[in-house]
Amino acid sequence: MSDNFCVVNGKKFQIEKQINNLYSVLLGFFKVKELNQSIAVAVNEELVQKSEWKKKIIKNGDRVEIVQPFFGG
Repeated sequence: MSDNFCVVNGKKFQIEKQINNLYSVLLGFFKVKELNQSIAVAVNEELVQKSEWKKKIIKNGDRVEIVQPFFGG
């Protein structure tokens, strides 16, 4: 059985068979039960709308980039 991995913000992250949608990957990455952060997420350099996170399937080798806004000057 081969392991499936994606890359999240440059770090290798294991994708489990039953947990392979973007929302689940984000929960695992942040080690939380729900996401309350204001973040934007791109998969393979393509922005994914928040409403699509639970539908977007993450495949072996996908690159996920997460950005958070920051305020100040």
